[in-house]
Amino acid sequence: MSQRAFHRPVPFADLDSVGAVDDPVARSETSHATAALLLGDSEGNRDEAATRRFVELADDIGIEVIAEMWSAAPAVSAPGALWRLYALRQWIKSAPRELAEMFSDGQRRITEGIGYDEILAGVELPAGPDEVAHAIDEILVGAFRGDIVIALLRASAFVGICAAGTDDHDTAVRLRQLSQDLSDAAVAHRRGGLD
Repeated sequence: MSQRAFHRPVPFADLDSVGAVDDPVARSETSHATAALLLGDSEGNRDEAATRRFVELADDIGIEVIAEMWSAAPAVSAPGALWRLYALRQWIKSAPRELAEMFSDGQRRITEGIGYDEILAGVELPAGPDEVAHAIDEILVGAFRGDIVIALLRASAFVGICAAGTDDHDTAVRLRQLSQDLSDAAVAHRRGGLD
């Protein structure tokens, strides 16, 4: 007699009630469920339209809603990592020229030639505003197609190069921390997944 194999139910996120959740445990569970829903499976089984909708999610529902869902999550968690990717995308969209200059300056300061981080970041050179905006969208596309480790490492490399390209100490410190958070999340996912 064969036994039926039961599968865990796919988490379904109620995005309309996220703001109404006062219980920290329930908020955390909702945060993780919505992140898992967006990341999908490691096979990248998602159509192009769904991937594009997820990349542009902040444009559709607002970065504030995403912040409310995920910004309190630990950096090394699925919602924490996604929050950092969306916040990075929002920053690039709001100041593409500044980020392009920071990236270019960092690129020059780090190495005379093409370095590993520069290749990993995947920004077309020379890096102008359009190129950095395109790069972050492609990073998110990778995350939503099952390549979350590569997406996080690419984002980490991009941010690390930008950190080297700013003369503002506080900005450099924050960017280095963000780069480390993204890298740590990638390592955690590679070792068994993000919680």
